Amino acid sequence: MTTYNQLFGKYVQNVTSDPTSTDAEGQIWYNSTSGTFKTALGSYGVWSSGGNLNSIISAAGSAGTKTAALNFAGYSPAPTNIKTQTESYNGTSWTTVNSMGTAKSALAGAGLQTAAIGMGGYTTASPFRVLGAEQFNGTSWSSAGNINTGRFWCSGSGSQTAALLFSGDQYNNPVRPTAATESWNGSAWTSVNSMNTAREFTASANAGPQSATIVFAGAPSAATPIFTATESWNGTSWTTVNSMNTARYSLAGAGIQTSALGFGGVTSTAQTVATESYNGSTWTSANSMTTARRELSGVGASNSSALASGGFTTAAVTTTESWTQSVTVPVAGSWSSGGNMGTARRGLGGAGTKTAALGFGGYNPGPNTNATEAYNGTSWTAGGNMGTTRREMGAAGTQTAALGFGGYTTGAVANTESYNGTSWTAGGTLGTARYNLGGAGTQTAALSFGGSPFPSTSIATEKYNGSTWTASGNLNTARTQLAGAGTQTAALAFGGTPVTGATESFNGTSWTTVSSMNTARNLLAGSGTQTAALAFGGYTTVNTGTTELWNGTSWTTNPNSLATARRGLAGAGTQTAGLAFGGFSTVGSNATEAWTGPSTTLNYKTLTTS
Repeated sequence: MTTYNQLFGKYVQNVTSDPTSTDAEGQIWYNSTSGTFKTALGSYGVWSSGGNLNSIISAAGSAGTKTAALNFAGYSPAPTNIKTQTESYNGTSWTTVNSMGTAKSALAGAGLQTAAIGMGGYTTASPFRVLGAEQFNGTSWSSAGNINTGRFWCSGSGSQTAALLFSGDQYNNPVRPTAATESWNGSAWTSVNSMNTAREFTASANAGPQSATIVFAGAPSAATPIFTATESWNGTSWTTVNSMNTARYSLAGAGIQTSALGFGGVTSTAQTVATESYNGSTWTSANSMTTARRELSGVGASNSSALASGGFTTAAVTTTESWTQSVTVPVAGSWSSGGNMGTARRGLGGAGTKTAALGFGGYNPGPNTNATEAYNGTSWTAGGNMGTTRREMGAAGTQTAALGFGGYTTGAVANTESYNGTSWTAGGTLGTARYNLGGAGTQTAALSFGGSPFPSTSIATEKYNGSTWTASGNLNTARTQLAGAGTQTAALAFGGTPVTGATESFNGTSWTTVSSMNTARNLLAGSGTQTAALAFGGYTTVNTGTTELWNGTSWTTNPNSLATARRGLAGAGTQTAGLAFGGFSTVGSNATEAWTGPSTTLNYKTLTTS
């Protein structure tokens, strides 16, 4: 009998624990601990956040791949506000490039980022359907002739010189949903065999060639009934093949005829995050998108590589999500309980790391305190008291070289104190006395920003050199009760009052407004760096435990929140190893929670005889 080793060149190993290297993909081993044969498969797909579009846009056309995409036209904020804008994506961020010649929405797109075609669409002028097509050469748009059947909410595939256009709404000419199909040879449009089912709001395998694509889902104009039907095109005619699992319309698609992905859209009840993968024969439910939306754009080379951008939730959005399929499975970050502080309090300062943190000052809810506590990863121990009893101060540094500045006693204060691991020493005075300010950096190179020099909010930023504070570039958004991360020359400010998700990045001289948090809030805590920050807790209209991660471009909400929703807490550590302590839930809190950041594991599968 032929053995596995003879067939594949490797023996089935006997191991006590599953391998962790990606080299295990496709191999089979016997886990003697669990008594099972196992393997690791490169078939796990997941959505992750990408860079936000510059324009809030819905019902746009798209072309290209996950790392070289084009998004064009669409509407925002209402169907009558139709756009010509074009944006180009490099796998990380979107850049605005030259606009289309005609404003339109609900159009089809095909081709590459540098050789795209936009077909059909909707305008606000009667008869509303667009006849003109446009082509993009990587720099500018030009005419690609008139299609035969004017339509919008249509789909397309192929290339700039060999495209296919199908489905759509022809707005009572003579009926709205159409099955009409047209092909483009680079110079003229030709009507070819129609689809089996007339429909609009469809999606397609838009990376497929003109001679081999699929169209799926959709609805007639009244959006009832909603379809799951899939049709396959062989270059001559359409054939009905296996249906999707979830009926929907206004979804997006990516891939080719034998490897497609369908995602988002609207079901009979609501917008959906549902994702389905097609292998040329059947549809399989896959991991869901983060943001449920309709009228989004999609591109991608296969069911293992796709990009979703824009769309409509309760309004048009800029959200981009990237789909990747591999042997690794993401594991969300999580919080776990740590040792309680000796003194429950809120409005305290925090410094240090996950296993070597410092908490100081605060109140609960009566008199302010000057108490200091040090954390060793398991328990808190009392340290030397601060010289000034205060709360709501800025903080920076480490457990044995911390800095506390500003804050509130019976009013805003400006004094600074340094901690050496045992005792506090008076330092320089802030130029502007304030409390509920943000802080970043080290004991000898700190940054203070924002806060409240009562009764107003502040944009003030100051740098500390270990002895004196010097004014620097102001924040763009005046606020108090905000959080910070990073260093004196590479800092991040986020959240605050008035309740906001606004985020700003500091380069040592000036602040730049970047993408906002997903959850606007104040009285939150943060940790990490300018390009890898963590935000947690705070107050919206209620206390929250929401946790978000910043990648230098955008914020992603982690599925797991703090166990204790609270505001006025302190933070320490990094994006991958953080600490949350103190705060206020229904009473002042002494709770400590330790953060372990997101990670990956292999996509293990247990082999059975079934």
